[in-house]
Amino acid sequence: MKNLSRVLLVLIAGLLTTGFVSNYFEITKNLEIFNNVYKEVNSYYVDPVDPGELMHSTIDTMLKRLDPYTQYIPESEIEDFRFQTTGDYGGIGATIRKIDSTVVIFEPYKDFPADKAGLKMGDVILEINNKSVINSSTEDVSELLKGTPGTNVNVKINRFDTVFITEIKREKIHVPSVKYYNFVDNNIGYVKLRRFTKNCSSEVEKALNELEKKSNLNGLILDLRSNPGGLLNESISLTNLFIPKDEIVVTTNGRNTEWKKSYKTRRDPKYPELPIVVLVNGSSASASEIVAGAIQDLDRGIIVGNRTFGKGLVQQSRKLNYNARLKVTVAKYYTPSGRCIQDLNQTSKYNDYLSSENQDSVIINRREFLTKNKRIVYDGGGIDPDIKIELDTFPSLLISLIRNNHIFKYGNEIINQFENINSVEKCISKGINYDKFADYLDRNEFSFEDYRDGIINDIKSSISELNGEDLLTEELKKELMALDQEIQTKKIKEIHENKELITKRILGNILTRKFYDLGRIEYELTNDKYVSEAVRLLKNEKNYSEILNGIN
Repeated sequence: MKNLSRVLLVLIAGLLTTGFVSNYFEITKNLEIFNNVYKEVNSYYVDPVDPGELMHSTIDTMLKRLDPYTQYIPESEIEDFRFQTTGDYGGIGATIRKIDSTVVIFEPYKDFPADKAGLKMGDVILEINNKSVINSSTEDVSELLKGTPGTNVNVKINRFDTVFITEIKREKIHVPSVKYYNFVDNNIGYVKLRRFTKNCSSEVEKALNELEKKSNLNGLILDLRSNPGGLLNESISLTNLFIPKDEIVVTTNGRNTEWKKSYKTRRDPKYPELPIVVLVNGSSASASEIVAGAIQDLDRGIIVGNRTFGKGLVQQSRKLNYNARLKVTVAKYYTPSGRCIQDLNQTSKYNDYLSSENQDSVIINRREFLTKNKRIVYDGGGIDPDIKIELDTFPSLLISLIRNNHIFKYGNEIINQFENINSVEKCISKGINYDKFADYLDRNEFSFEDYRDGIINDIKSSISELNGEDLLTEELKKELMALDQEIQTKKIKEIHENKELITKRILGNILTRKFYDLGRIEYELTNDKYVSEAVRLLKNEKNYSEILNGIN
């Protein structure tokens, strides 16, 4: 309780220094009530109470009343938080995944400790430093693998029934923000940015420099799809590669005066005339939307894809006692045209005081703003693309195959068939024997459920309620059984009807094993409708110019 009192005093001090003096009595009264409740529950509740867990859940519940992004980060989660902002951590450099009762190496990063130690996708982790990790969670295994750079960790691996132990020296792992870059069509460059971590704008600039060394750079596709954002200053630096000095990229407005400011570009752009297409989707958020919004509002490039996530809020990390942190929303941000793209529907589940009527009005009454060339853009719900791409829909079959790890497991079975193939092109040429994959599913008694099974179950429940009503329920049951069998037969046919889509997923898994994520990305780009549209625009100078000038 002594520690709790110290925390409460710190909270009171923080509140007093941020303009809450007039509410001093209300604040101290409620903190005192909370302290009393917490003490009484801890002392007298019928079952044992974990004080730390109770406090953590209480803080989380309180913060959810504000927005989805204000979060309490306890000391145990600080390393994950740092990784999100810097891309750095101490460990072996591999992603892991839970498959059935075991945790496996899902993807070793190229040239990092796990890769240098020879670990491969699909390797089953049995022990770490002589401690069994069978039935452990990915979180627990991750904690054991991470550690101070320079220290060693012993890992017992099972690879295709061959068990061995390898000693791995941990390193400071920096996961590059630029996931992939290359030319995709003649002199059109492509750069995939995974998130806005420290120095990511320098990584993009370096990628463009490397492309320029290979050939003339006549256009750029900047892929921000599924980029969740990150550091505000990096979004400004990245935008500054393409727009003039002293242009406003973003404006923030918060309760405190320190957050009422405009952020301008500070240097002359390196690529002032380079035609740009920015790819976005519904998972492009925060810093991604700042870049896309500035490029769009200043008519510097064309946005292609789907409406973005709609996160128009800025967070700041604040230090707390005991090495904890509070990531708190401090401001809203506005694009150069003056629009805030925050989608209030994203916060509705956290804010029960937002009525459904208000939520509807957010979408219906989006306000109009004008770009530099007087094109109409809207606030209140993400960045709308200039060119919309129809969203892909995935059948329940594929979702079930991925969720139940069948594509991953089948990759384990056939990877040896690709052992002597040393290029992406040759792997693609070899292809996948889909009939053997169908046999694999049959051997493993694969089945999946979708909406049709739900309908059948609802009808069965309704029929059972009619039992004893002197109705022809037995005949209904027979007809329902026949219908169910017809549905299950159709499901089996769907395995073959979706051959092309599933084959691509299996081949992508193989390419990741052979050539890391670079191989998979290279393959996926050959049939990416977003990229194809971007290439078309960049090769059609007239159409590109007409879009930026609002000519239909």
